[in-house]
This record gives sequence, C-alpha cells and structure tokens, in this order.
Amino acid sequence: MLLFNTSESFPHFAQTTRCPHCQSDAYHLVNKSRYLRFSILPMLALKLSYKRECYQCGKSEQVKITQLPLIEKLSLPKYFIGAFLLLWIVSFFYQQHLNTETKKQSYLNTPKIYDTYLVHADKFTHEPWTLTNLRIAQVLSFDKQFITFQISNYSYKRNNSITLAMRTSQLIQDNYFSTKTITLPRDEVKRLYKDEAIYDVLRPYANSLYGGFVMFPPKPKPLYKGLKLDKNNQQGIIYFKDKLFVEAFNSFKLAAEAGSQWGQLNLAQMYRDGQGIDQDQQQAIYWYKKAIEQKNIKAQFELESLCKITICK
Repeated sequence: MLLFNTSESFPHFAQTTRCPHCQSDAYHLVNKSRYLRFSILPMLALKLSYKRECYQCGKSEQVKITQLPLIEKLSLPKYFIGAFLLLWIVSFFYQQHLNTETKKQSYLNTPKIYDTYLVHADKFTHEPWTLTNLRIAQVLSFDKQFITFQISNYSYKRNNSITLAMRTSQLIQDNYFSTKTITLPRDEVKRLYKDEAIYDVLRPYANSLYGGFVMFPPKPKPLYKGLKLDKNNQQGIIYFKDKLFVEAFNSFKLAAEAGSQWGQLNLAQMYRDGQGIDQDQQQAIYWYKKAIEQKNIKAQFELESLCKITICK
C-alpha cells in the first residue's frame, strides 16, 4: 500500500559544522523531506525540506535546495524512482499496445487463409443477441475486393472459452465450422473492426494458436516417392507372362503413347521380336529412342545391341 514517510539525511551528508549561535560543533544538515512511497519504494516527493539544526542549543534554520552540497543535490532523483518506474511501465505497455494494433491492421490489409477473427455474432452475422454472443470467423479465401469467412457453429460467452477451444484444437474437429460462408467487402471488414464487431484478429503461427491447431498441418512430402508405375504397362507385363502377346502389345502401346518409358521399352521389344505384331525393327528403334530420351539405361543398352545386327537410322 502507499505510505507517507519522513526521512533524515544520510550521515555522510550531515556536514557537521560550528553552530553560529552557541559555537558548538554539533550543527548538522538534516533532511526533513516527505515523500510518497509504495512499500519501501519512493514514488513522489511531497515536500523537499532541509534544515541545519544544532544538537546543543536546538537552534535551526531553513536551507534552500540551491545551498545543498552537490552530493545531496545529485541524490534528489531518488524520491522519484517509483514515478519514473511507473512511467516506464506505462510507456512499455502502451508501446506494446501500439505494436499489437499495428500488427492487427496489417492482418486486415494483407489477409491470409486461416486468419482467425473473434467476432460479436449479432453484429458480424446479424444473429439475434444472446448471452453466448462470441463466435470465431476464419478466412477461407480472398481477393482484392472481398474476403470469404467460415463461421463457427459454436458460440461462447467469454473470450477465455475461445482460448480454451483453440488450446485444445477444437477448431479442426469435424463440423466445428458451418458449411455456410460469409463474403464481405474488405472495407466492410475494416469498418466492423473499427466498430469492434470484430474485436480481435489472430494469425496462426506454425498452424496453431495458443499451442493448439486451428488448421490441419500440411502433410510432409515423402522422402522417396518411389517408381511411378503405369497401369497399362503393368497389365501388359501380366499378359506377356501369360503368353497373351497381342493383349500385351496393346497394353504396352497404350503405356508408351502415354509417355511411360518402361512401356516404350517393352513396346520396342515387342516390335523387335515380332511378338503380338509383325516384326518391325525401325519401330523398335523409334520406341527405344523415346525411352532413351527419358534416360532409360536399359533402352540404351538394347538399342546398341540391336544396332549391331541391323541398320539404325
């Protein structure tokens, strides 16, 4: 609590001198100032008062601030430590408020998908006012003129209930948001924020707010995607193993024409060997080269082998 306190000067400020009245050596500089303090912390000087008093004869006289020793003058700010500290705290939190407000304005000016708005439902969605009047609106899409929101199916009475919902990742549960959306002009969104129909604007960091997910995190890309298999080529292999060469040829042809390098290789083999089709070495060479364009090493080896026994154009 705040207390009044009267303090005397520290001993090394006393400056004992000879008393002009009784000529004793007990003439001291005494601090009779009063200041407001919080516990032991000086807040504000109420009265700065210095006197010289004689401990022998009791005579005293007032001393002006300008007549004080230099070291005592330098110590005067100690009475305002609390006031300076309070002013710094107020300035700090005010600057924090300004920074937060600037950040929210930037979110309004440059929205992103999944930006999360806390709104008063009666003003934002024009629902009848109820005790649970707080809802969550989340940005689904936007362009230069409009912003589209999805609105929570759940409403809240207090803001700490919304914070709890975010902490526990309720926003990513099924049916948390309504399938109906609201599309508003950007200027209207800014007006709603100014009128406090939107009372807070949050941007997820690492897909979360308050430690809970408010959007599904993207699935990580696999370290190895594996070989992309063409279904027609695979079916052709099955036909070939069963000695159904015509069916195999047709399947390989579909795969080759679709751009499968293995389909092109297998089709070239069918032309080379005359399986499922009349033998045609030039067609074989053509499809080997198509596979080689896709850096198929086996096709390169097979073409070199074929060119040893036939003329390759």
